[in-house]
Amino acid sequence: MLCFLKPNAQEIEFWFSHGQALENLSTGPKFYVQGFNPQEPVHVWSGDSFDCTQVNLKDLEQYFAHQHPSADQSWSAPTQDHVRLAYEGLIQRAVDAIQRGIISKVVLSRVQGFHVPEVDWLYLMLRLIHTDQNTFRYLMVHPKLGIWCGATPELLISSEENNFSSMALAGTRWLEGEEFPEWTEKEFEEHYWVVREILGTLKPFADASQNEPHDHQAGSIQHLRTDISGSIRTPYSVLDLARSLHPTPAVCGFPKKTALNFIGANEGYNRGLYTGYLGLFNPEQHWAEFYVNLRCMEFKDDRFKLFVGGGVTRDSNPNKEWIETQRKMTTMGQVIAPFIEQR
Repeated sequence: MLCFLKPNAQEIEFWFSHGQALENLSTGPKFYVQGFNPQEPVHVWSGDSFDCTQVNLKDLEQYFAHQHPSADQSWSAPTQDHVRLAYEGLIQRAVDAIQRGIISKVVLSRVQGFHVPEVDWLYLMLRLIHTDQNTFRYLMVHPKLGIWCGATPELLISSEENNFSSMALAGTRWLEGEEFPEWTEKEFEEHYWVVREILGTLKPFADASQNEPHDHQAGSIQHLRTDISGSIRTPYSVLDLARSLHPTPAVCGFPKKTALNFIGANEGYNRGLYTGYLGLFNPEQHWAEFYVNLRCMEFKDDRFKLFVGGGVTRDSNPNKEWIETQRKMTTMGQVIAPFIEQR
């Protein structure tokens, strides 16, 4: 089963398999799922293998209006000292490696589990939808990958005919009172590195240009965003661009191979689909939309696993990086707050 809602859309799309085998048919729309590890195979679902329907968002809201009159619930990520110390130690190892010239930047993450005795999945989807209208929101039950859901603001790449769009989304700041603080030199440096790496990666496949960076609003959070667009060269396709971009420096680091090796040797867990990409491709209508799988969580063994991370440069402060992940966890934490077992 798959349900998703595109940015700013009002129709939720549901794909139901009813337990039947899901063939990768040559026709119709396809849903692609790629994990963080680029060596792992991409999973492709063909829409023509499903029964597909659409539900208006207002109908879902009306259904839950009387059952859950108070949808908002305050939540903040709990702090465990041993988890904090471990993550800060990981950040310090990365800073040391950067200062020794082993790597330029690396994006490091962590995962935290929350036990939930029972989940109302439709209500969870409604809460997920309301996290941020500008995101791609989804809930997926996959026979091999398990149960995942998320609300990601980051477009990996989209295309129509031979034209494509992408973005660099790196740098984060939080609302303080009624205003946002000024962007720091570290955040601009991190952002421009991501822009340069994306342009360099696309160069063999496409003609690309960039716009000026601007603020990307996501609730009480802002990111630095630079839009990148252009045309795909023959004989390449949007799938070639997606494969070449993944994983982007905004979720991995650079040099890419060195960053991947550092993450594999030091992070201490398997990211799975977190910081992979997913989305739709319709070869007949010549369009695609793929999103980086951020602000996501996995459900397994009565637990939600929430994933958060951040970019590390030579100027990173381990404690500040910890605080940033605590803040980032709030987005998905608010979604599951009504279901978390209170202990």
